[in-house]
Amino acid sequence: MKKLYVILIIIASFPVGIFFAITTGSPHTSGKTSSTMNQNSSNNVVLDLRGKNLMEVSSAIYTKTDTTTLLLSNNSIQMLPSQMGRMTKVTVFKIDHNQLKGNLIGEIRQMTQLKNLDVSYNDMTGMPAELGQLNSLESLNYSHNHITGLPNELVQLKNNLKEFNLTGNPLSAAQVSKLKAALPNTNIIF
Repeated sequence: MKKLYVILIIIASFPVGIFFAITTGSPHTSGKTSSTMNQNSSNNVVLDLRGKNLMEVSSAIYTKTDTTTLLLSNNSIQMLPSQMGRMTKVTVFKIDHNQLKGNLIGEIRQMTQLKNLDVSYNDMTGMPAELGQLNSLESLNYSHNHITGLPNELVQLKNNLKEFNLTGNPLSAAQVSKLKAALPNTNIIF
């Protein structure tokens, strides 16, 4: 009788488990990688694709032009498409812990509302001059890359940039001193 009772409990709970898996978007119910896109009352639209083993940024991402927070951290992305510039409402963009090489795309300048940009822990070797056009930028994290030079246009960020993290880059003391002089109100972490 005990075995029959246990079997009935298992059978009765099975449909509940399937329902739970479907409604929570369990990755086991589909072969696709699920993303989280939330909108709260302050019109903040979050596209969270952290740790999804992405190797590229596809049109499924950059066509979501209402996104205000874009989280692409902890993936294997090596380059960004120029179409990323379409995401003009993004205020927070985190693409840290990826495999980005070279410079960010120049189209980053179109993300004019960007306040927080984190490209730390990549293989970046430079910064685009277009960063100087991001007048709303408050926090810039380029730590743990391979940055060897800084564009002169960064001086245009002197009014709003509060923090600039360059830890773990092979910059000279002279380059950092020049940057500190150009951005006197910015906390430069090196």
